[in-house]
Amino acid sequence: MRISRIFTTAELRADTIIELNDGIAKYVRDVLRLTAGHPVIMFNGDGNDYSAELVDVQKKSVCVQLQQAQTSHTESALQLHLLQPLCAGDKFDLCLQKATELGVTQITPFISSRVNVNLPANRLEKKIAHWQGVIQSACEQSGRAKLPQLNQPVPFQQALLSCSSDSLKLIASPTATRAHTPTQTVQSISCLIGPEGGFNPDEVVLAEQHDFQPIRMGPRILRLETAVISLLSLLQAQHGDLNSCI
Repeated sequence: MRISRIFTTAELRADTIIELNDGIAKYVRDVLRLTAGHPVIMFNGDGNDYSAELVDVQKKSVCVQLQQAQTSHTESALQLHLLQPLCAGDKFDLCLQKATELGVTQITPFISSRVNVNLPANRLEKKIAHWQGVIQSACEQSGRAKLPQLNQPVPFQQALLSCSSDSLKLIASPTATRAHTPTQTVQSISCLIGPEGGFNPDEVVLAEQHDFQPIRMGPRILRLETAVISLLSLLQAQHGDLNSCI
């Protein structure tokens, strides 16, 4: 039997009982259709999974008995920072979901000259809450017990400044002459993916001035979401925790 993993923002401690908030309780009761006695795994992003059991499932409340805390071993030692352009809702959600599954540790959305998404300030808070929900669900599904850090959307140049300390910086470019990632051992990588309309030449120059190295993702031009998945997979395979699968 597959045991459901459930994210909560509540403090978790072994051998205690917590009451789930309304949204999570409704999900457990009405979507998962779990009843008292069902085992679950709780996590809140502290790096631990907490074995637990539903002890009271009512119409207006759901209580969980926490048991043991176990350190999760699903995090990659490679620190991956994805610089992701804003794009249409479903496509951006997909990028967040797959980046989380592939072990990124930080995501910085950015706005460049060819980003055709207008995000008014009065919608930003609601949008970020939605994105956090996408990340949380991806962590529940993939077994991660730490949530990637999601930064607020920033202008392109500010996004470049957000990764000044990373040991390797890559920008995906269909015109790059290099077709592979550097082979030296690295601990942290920033990867910069362009918007659907690509970067303008000045933006590529600016990225290179900030030590980003252009890399070509094969002989074909990839869609934004394909480039995100492909580059993160390649980096995890070469420098992270997918290398043991090859």
